Amino acid sequence: MANERELIERIAARVGIRGGVVTGVGDDAAVLANGTVLALDMLVDGVHVRRATHSPADIGHKALAVNMSDIAAMGADPVAALVGLGVPPDLSADDVDAMYEAMEKLAMLHGMAIVGGDITEAPVLTLAVSITGHTRSGVAPVLRSGGRAGDLLVITGPLGAAACGLMLLDDTLLGTGVPTADALIAAQRRPTPLIAQGHRLADAGAHAMMDISDGLLIDAQRLGVASGLHAEINLSAVPRAEGVDQVAAAAGRDAAMLAATGGEDYQLLAAMPANATLPRDVVVVGLLRAGTPGVSAVVRGRDVTPAHLGWEHGGH
Repeated sequence: MANERELIERIAARVGIRGGVVTGVGDDAAVLANGTVLALDMLVDGVHVRRATHSPADIGHKALAVNMSDIAAMGADPVAALVGLGVPPDLSADDVDAMYEAMEKLAMLHGMAIVGGDITEAPVLTLAVSITGHTRSGVAPVLRSGGRAGDLLVITGPLGAAACGLMLLDDTLLGTGVPTADALIAAQRRPTPLIAQGHRLADAGAHAMMDISDGLLIDAQRLGVASGLHAEINLSAVPRAEGVDQVAAAAGRDAAMLAATGGEDYQLLAAMPANATLPRDVVVVGLLRAGTPGVSAVVRGRDVTPAHLGWEHGGH
């Protein structure tokens, strides 16, 4: 198939914005004129999760969490979710119960509700979650496209945990002697949507924001392209989750590059004014500048941009 970016561009060229829609295809979420924010993500067994390594509860949690992360990236609040469930022949009613119990537990933490959806037979387990959020009073949604030259690029926390967690699920020997192995696996199985952090970045004046779902470099590229600017990432400044260095070494991988390209961390990436008072829990990892829209990774002024920037469906 064509890669994800190409398909999105083709679809965007065929659909218009009308009927009270402010922001359509191409951002973390769509925005309506009344402040409603809409997003949808799918989880497919064998592509995004694996039933061999992720429990039904893990899968339910992750399906809702990744959608809530899109709402967080707009600086908005989640309100309600619809769940489309594709049920394979070997999925039991108890498995479905476990998935929905995990989704409900996460929803309750954020005062949102699961309000319906659809169920159908499917060859593999599939969850398509559509989530509705709402902007906060007096706070505009933060889009990918609002970055300005000179903005600082910041992230909300260390990277690489989820990618290493996936590697450990594939090869348990890599975790030998890594005391944080369980935490790395948990980061892969049960990501945390950073709603409060999204609020703080929006309140601090973020010009642009998105979540890091596919990898810092590829998502910074997307933010840069949407803003018409070049995103320069200082690879040496990117914090790595505890245990990433050990797992990377065991796998023969470069830890800094693994953290920057691994994906599924669901931290937030924001473009902040250079004079902004930054929230205490963010780390400056680069800047936006004039130039060819895109991304580069640098170490001590040397360009080390890899050919593979991160996860892109159909791009491997």
